[in-house]
Amino acid sequence: MHSNKPKNSEVDAYTYIKEELEKLGWNVKNPARVVSGEVYKQNEVLANNEIKKYLVRDMPEAVIKLNEKEYWVIESKRERKDIDTALNEAIDQYAKKINGSNKIQCVIASGVAGNEVDGYKVVNKYFKNNKWETILFNGKTKNILLSKEQVKYILEHNTFEWSDLPDLPEDKYTTAAIDINEILHNAGINKNRRARFIAGLILSLSVGEEINRRTEKTLTLVKNINTLIEQKLEEVGKSNFYPFLKLEPPPSIENHIKYKQAIIDTLFQLDTLQIKDAMASGKDILGEFYGKFLKYGNGAKEIGIVLTPRHITEFAVNVLDIKYSDYIFDPTCGTGGFLVSAFDYVKNIASDKQIDEFKNHHIFGIEQDDEVVALALVNMIFRGDGRNNMNEGNCFQKNIEKTVKEGIITGKPEVRNGNIPPQQPIITKALMNPPFALKKGDEKESNFITYALSQMQDGGTLFVIVPISVMVEVSGKNWRKELLENNTLLSVVTFPEDLFYPVSVGTIGVFIKKGIPHNFDEQRVYFARVISDGFRKKKGKRIRVESSDRVESSENKLAEFRDELRGFIANQNLKIDDIPEFKKICHLDKNDLGIELVPEAYIDSRIPSLTEIERGIEEMVKEAVAFKIKYSDKLEDK
Repeated sequence: MHSNKPKNSEVDAYTYIKEELEKLGWNVKNPARVVSGEVYKQNEVLANNEIKKYLVRDMPEAVIKLNEKEYWVIESKRERKDIDTALNEAIDQYAKKINGSNKIQCVIASGVAGNEVDGYKVVNKYFKNNKWETILFNGKTKNILLSKEQVKYILEHNTFEWSDLPDLPEDKYTTAAIDINEILHNAGINKNRRARFIAGLILSLSVGEEINRRTEKTLTLVKNINTLIEQKLEEVGKSNFYPFLKLEPPPSIENHIKYKQAIIDTLFQLDTLQIKDAMASGKDILGEFYGKFLKYGNGAKEIGIVLTPRHITEFAVNVLDIKYSDYIFDPTCGTGGFLVSAFDYVKNIASDKQIDEFKNHHIFGIEQDDEVVALALVNMIFRGDGRNNMNEGNCFQKNIEKTVKEGIITGKPEVRNGNIPPQQPIITKALMNPPFALKKGDEKESNFITYALSQMQDGGTLFVIVPISVMVEVSGKNWRKELLENNTLLSVVTFPEDLFYPVSVGTIGVFIKKGIPHNFDEQRVYFARVISDGFRKKKGKRIRVESSDRVESSENKLAEFRDELRGFIANQNLKIDDIPEFKKICHLDKNDLGIELVPEAYIDSRIPSLTEIERGIEEMVKEAVAFKIKYSDKLEDK
């Protein structure tokens, strides 16, 4: 005899809720058994005597313990169309009953409806002033369960609508990126084609139409998705990118089932990241995901792609203090990280009219890998910049020439004649992170710098990230000499050794003013060593240090001197104090025959204290004694 309401019908949702809560920072262990546990699953909730008193035998899908008094209840249904039913039951059948207690209160209720094939719908509500209000972000619902930080924000501010909602946990993006790479690997999709696959799916989601994931035939599903991709590209005037973004099923019919499943599974993962809501977000959700996706398992290291961490792109555009009147260029734009950060920076300081002109006529990017530039294009489309000037190809073969379009001064990529620069350069600020793994011919990092400077107006500023070797190797001495003969070095910053982990390469950030020879007698240079940038390695990943980590959270040298460096870039006559081992503002050594342009060659060492000297000597003695004991036999024989 079976129940007429089998709980197993919602097994997909049960698994989804449990896994998502864990990814969102919740401890999913039973609070009745584990002190730090926060999630009662189904019948576990009856172990809480106060909740059992009011629910009796009713058991929602999950109840989350927010603190000793406040709780969050979640109910689910198997079909997406039943989202209202799930939410109503969460409130009427569970939350309202719990709120009959004078000891505890249910303050958040969520409905979850769907399954792994169709995806899930989620609606969250907050109990305020005896009324259930839908939780909104920039006026829209969030189709995802709430992270621990988001709930903390809601409770602290007693609000159901806000514009500065905490971002999803970093591990959420990392986990999704790793899971999707595994999905695509199992489906036999070549790692060099996965970027296209992801970009195409994300773009299809932006159209706003539901994708019928239950279509029986793989080719029909692919055709429907490709139609949405083509529709969006036509809308933004970028139809020429369709060949780079369309999905291409395997030629063998036998592999179509795996390919279709890869589409369904990937769409499911993207749903958990709220990709469809990215356009409404003030955060670079896509950039965060792209970075993790290419970093973990996509072979980016093999083709020289070293994606710039988002906090570094934000640091650079802040220091350059980009204005809406600037013309921005990244000749190795990758997924568009620098351009996205520049766009976001300008959005915060310009009018709507200025923003519109900036995004359509002032941003330029080139990327040689057509798979990666497709990601950049999609990234900018989701930022509200669909008619940007993204171009695929070799930057050394193109000039950005000044032109007039629709009565507005802008730039236009044209075929370059040899090494002849643009006749009328328009770029005022360039930011780039050229490939590190490509060392032949034009592909040396120094040549990317020379090229970027050639595209700029005199007086413009370039920021570039390069391996430390570019500024110290003997083989590059003549290039550095020529660089200073034609341009001014403003600042060099050494970044943490593990900035691009798991890629092992020491890097520096260099600020250069175009077209003005470096004056060794008068021009000062801001040198700095960033020991810590607010991140640390943990379990094979580089993650942001949480504010609760009191010792480590204070070690963010990047944030500590950012504003000061911005002031110096604008005015090199500012009075700034040196700090041994951290920063020094000084003239270049014109007697340095090696022309080593790195902070380590200029920053003063700190004089150790007497206590530090004593500790150092003590350690040396211990090491010497340990060495003698360990190798005593060999030392005596000698």
